[in-house]
Amino acid sequence: MVTNNDKYILVNMTSVSLGKMLDHAVHSLHQKPDAFFELFIASGMAGAFEQMDILTIAGRSGIELSYEVLRICGISFDRLTPRHTTGRSREFSAGSALAELQSSTGLPYEEIVQILPVSEIISMYENYHSRSVSELPWQMDDEDRRAAIEEIKATFPAELHKQFESRQQERSVANKETHLKQMRLKNGLSQSQLAAASGVPVRTLQQYEQRRKDINKAQFEYIARLSAALHCDPAELLER
Repeated sequence: MVTNNDKYILVNMTSVSLGKMLDHAVHSLHQKPDAFFELFIASGMAGAFEQMDILTIAGRSGIELSYEVLRICGISFDRLTPRHTTGRSREFSAGSALAELQSSTGLPYEEIVQILPVSEIISMYENYHSRSVSELPWQMDDEDRRAAIEEIKATFPAELHKQFESRQQERSVANKETHLKQMRLKNGLSQSQLAAASGVPVRTLQQYEQRRKDINKAQFEYIARLSAALHCDPAELLER
């Protein structure tokens, strides 16, 4: 039986391994973050990380894992001495935070990076880290400043999770059909039929349904005509 403490250890190991793997792939193997992560997913290694497979996570270092991804995908490479201090790079920190995000959400890496690409997470870390460090009191002594910077690094996974949830909500709203479209379909009308019945141009209907125009800011006359044609209250067409 896996205890909470065991899971904490596995999550921490996964976090470190993914961070080191991404760091080595970018800085030593000269891979683009997004392209390499596509290979990581295609190789099946991402699935092993999601399942917290102990042989994968603990059996190889992050550096060995980066080579294994390339090997499985049939990409030739030379074994190189790591060129970067993994614990300090933005790639390490972003990869580590990404592993924690996957563990906390339970979502596949493939789905996560469709919402937040790895390169964007790296930039997000860079911006978050730079802004947070710049806000530290200038009179702090070196030891306190180092401790404060380490704390900033440690809080990034929580910040990433917050940003990810926000992006998920945005996508959910964007993918959801507008009230206008829902009501049009409920009445069994095409866009051209609704345009003829309401007198609102087809192009305008398309823009409202695609959210290229905000129906909440539409002329009242348009809303009145549409609600009459769709036999509904005007408020039912507005987006909340």
